[in-house]
Order: sequence, then structure tokens, then C-alpha cells
Amino acid sequence: MRFSLFLAVGVAALAVGLYGCRSGGKETGAVWRTEEFQTVIHHLSGGAAVATVTNGMLHVKDHGTQSGDMVVQDQQWRACPETGAIVEARVKVVSCKGMAGVMLGFSDGKHEDILTLYTDKIELHHAKLTHAMDTTVDFHVYRVEIKSNDVSVAVDGVKVIDGAGAFTNPAHAGRNRVSYGAGSSAAMGEAFWDWVRWTETPVTLKAWEHPVKDATHHVIYKEPGKYACFPSLLTDPDTGHLYTSFGIKGRATHFDTADTRTGRMMSADGGMTWREIEKLPESVRSDMPGPTYTAADGALVRIGHYWRRWYPMERLDEFKGRYDITYSSPARGRQTNTFSTLSGAYVERSEDRGKTWKRQDIAELDTYVSGSSPWSMTQLPDGTVLRAFMVRKDSKCAGRVMVAITRDGRKADLVDVMGDPENKLQFTEETLVYTTSKGAVWMLTRVHGTGAPIWQAVSQDGGRTWTARPTEIDARSTPPSGLVKLKDGRLVMVYGYRDAPSGIRALVSEDEKDFPQKIGGNYI
Repeated sequence: MRFSLFLAVGVAALAVGLYGCRSGGKETGAVWRTEEFQTVIHHLSGGAAVATVTNGMLHVKDHGTQSGDMVVQDQQWRACPETGAIVEARVKVVSCKGMAGVMLGFSDGKHEDILTLYTDKIELHHAKLTHAMDTTVDFHVYRVEIKSNDVSVAVDGVKVIDGAGAFTNPAHAGRNRVSYGAGSSAAMGEAFWDWVRWTETPVTLKAWEHPVKDATHHVIYKEPGKYACFPSLLTDPDTGHLYTSFGIKGRATHFDTADTRTGRMMSADGGMTWREIEKLPESVRSDMPGPTYTAADGALVRIGHYWRRWYPMERLDEFKGRYDITYSSPARGRQTNTFSTLSGAYVERSEDRGKTWKRQDIAELDTYVSGSSPWSMTQLPDGTVLRAFMVRKDSKCAGRVMVAITRDGRKADLVDVMGDPENKLQFTEETLVYTTSKGAVWMLTRVHGTGAPIWQAVSQDGGRTWTARPTEIDARSTPPSGLVKLKDGRLVMVYGYRDAPSGIRALVSEDEKDFPQKIGGNYI
């Protein structure tokens, strides 16, 4: 199967980030990106740590030492070990007790270290190099330069730490980013950040990457201080109108919060203009597969998952140790003094066209963690339904992909699909599953900790056995989140792209020949 890649600036660009970056000056081989904290935002918090932006300053205050007491901002910078990278920050420290209480972290995909700004010194944690100074009297510009195995730190233009050969600590899961704020639950710190800037490796489009000509960008929804996220896109077959619904909250978080509400918009002109509506019409339809299918015997069946279930704190002892626990906070959960688990799935069957359902839990997915995504299900030509899950059997497991299979909605079989035998790669729940016209099942999964962010698995026998490998799809920390078949038989898959030039990208198939063996390996 041949795929062309297009860089699309899409009409469904909903998510609004907390901070906006701008291009700055240039040095040899580098483009600068700068965050000057010019936008007043809502509070960010992590337990007892809080960050606010006012008067052009980021104020980070961490006065807690419990698990989760930390606030860190990350910026992906595509640093190259061979050519090097630079990060600078203008900071005034108020207090710092413990490593990373006030920190500037940096990694290049191979190595990483943390510069902690104490009140009386600065220290490279892994390199074990320090420089004595008073960081509290005034603002100082801290500059970190890395290249190959070398690291150096300058303060106000004067080199104070020379770490030639000292930048050797392996980058965790291959991460490549700049981080700043309060970066340790066990530490405490407070500081004012005037600005942070970093070099970013220029983007060179590959030969098979083609920007979409005459594409236009339309903002559907934007509200200062609000985070709009996870949009759906639906159509009305009778009118051709477009509809979307999405979450709106006061914090940039994947969790529902006390102030989370749903936004709904519609467009009558193909996405050019949008207006708010109170509810979606019953006639709208989505291209998303499932979740309900008709089995071979005519019954309705589906494989569901429980996602996050919240419980009062007095029940904590029932779950602790057996499940991964997430505690409520202003950024997590709708109620205080609660905790949640992310585990559990079920099959359901209805013999009266959906009026009533009989549910059966899938015992094998009652694990430390199990989760699934909206694009993770499909149906085979014989009526069999499959749904992929990310499964962590215990706290040490990085995550594997497994598939639940049911023919009748009464029970499900679980089959292992792919994972890392060395337990270093984290396979996530963000999986796309598709059945070809010939009955082959194709799966794409977002993976952390490797140069290949998307892996694929293929089954030719209805999901019983799988062949898995990494792909060349350069999705960069975003999931494959939608695949539709056009009227002419071609397939279109979209995904976000978080590096410059960021936006929405689409892979467009030429045909279904040789699909899916050549996906990710044969682009034009």
C-alpha cells in the first residue's frame, strides 16, 4: 500500500495551549524559541505546588513533599547530540530545598541532566558539578549548553561550570526536551521566571511530505484561560452540516475537573464558520467505528471499558496495591477527597435492538491498569468484534497491547499482540484498529521510549496471531487518531504533529494493494 503524507492545517483545530511560543533570533544552525509568559492564565497545580502567570512572570511555588507535589512545564526541542543545543532562563530564586526544587532540565534523546538552582549554589545533578553563588538577591540568566558528552553552565554570560565529558547520564525513555519549574515531589522550592528560551533544530521536510496547497485555518472555539480539548467531528447525512463537541475546563489536564463543561458547535458551510449550539441533533453520525455492532446471529454486541472510576477516600485500602491509584486534586477529578482507578472492561449483548443489555466483565482485564481508545475497535466479515487494550499487569510493567475478541457478546477471549520483552518501551492505550476488505486486521499504537513512536501489528487469522514491528510514521508523541475509507477506495489517516511546523498531518493511501504490509515503509 502506498501512502502520501500531507501537512494539513485543519478546520477542527480546537485545543488552545496555555502558553504561546514565538520565533526568536538565530545562531549558527539553530532557531530560538522563547516563552515570555505574556498571557495571564489560570493556576496550574500539582498537589501542593502551584504555578501562576501575572505581569509577565511565571511564579512557581512548591511547598509540599508528598507524591505529586510538583509543577513542570516541558518543551520538545529536537536537540541533536552531534550539533548541540542551548537553553537559557532568567530566574530569581526565593527558596529551594532538595534536588529539582527549582530546576532546569534538559535531554537530547541520548543523555540528560538537571540544573538545580539552590539559594546558595547551582548544581548539575548527574554530572555532580556545582558553583557557589547567591541566586536570591536578583534575577540571573542561566545558560546551559550541551553537545555530545559535554555540558557547560554560564551565569550572566560567564562560564561557571565546565562539564566536558560529564553529560553521560542516559535519557529516560529517550526523551528529548527542556523542562522548568518545580520538578521533584520530595523537594520544595519557589522562584520567579522572567523568560525561558531554547534552540530548536530546524525542520527539513522529507521528500514524501507535501504541504496541502491553499489550505486554510479556522478557529472553531477559543476562550482566554480555558483549555478546549478532545473534539469529536460528526456530520448530518441529510444536511451535510458539521458538528463538534469537546471539553472545556480551566486547567490543561486530561482529567475531568469540577468546572468541566461540554462545548458544542456547528458549521453549515463546510467548516468555514461555526456557531455554538445547545445540543447535537439526533441525526448526526460519526465515522468512528463502533462501539455497537450486529453479530452474526442478529444480536447487538459491544466491548466496553470502564475508563476511570472514582471512589471516596475511605475505600482506599480496598484498591491500594492492586490498582494504579490517582488521587483527586484541583486538576484531577470532579470531587475532592476521592481517588480513581483505570482498569476493567466488559462485553455486552442485546437481543431487543438495544432496549436492554446483559453485561459480562472480562476478568483478564481487571488488572493494575487497562485502557482503550475510541479508534481501537473493529468488526471482521464474519461478525467477530475486536477491541485493543493497553494492559499493565503490575506496577513494574511498562504496558503491552492485548486484544479482546467476541463473536456473540456473551464472553471474550484475550490475545497478546505486542510489547517490549525488555519492558523498556511503553505501549499505550492509544491504538487504531482497522479491518481491510480482505479481512486482515491492522493495528497502529503510540509507543513511548523509542525512536519509532508508532508501532504496527497485523493479523491474518481474525486476531488470533499477530506480527508486530515499528513503523516510519513520525507522529511525535501523538496518537494515530482516525482512519476513514473514501468513496474511491483510498484510506485517510490523520494525526497531530507537535514539532514545528506543528499542526495536523494526513496519510493518504493510493490503493489497498499489499495492505497493510507496506504501511509505514513505502511513502511517496
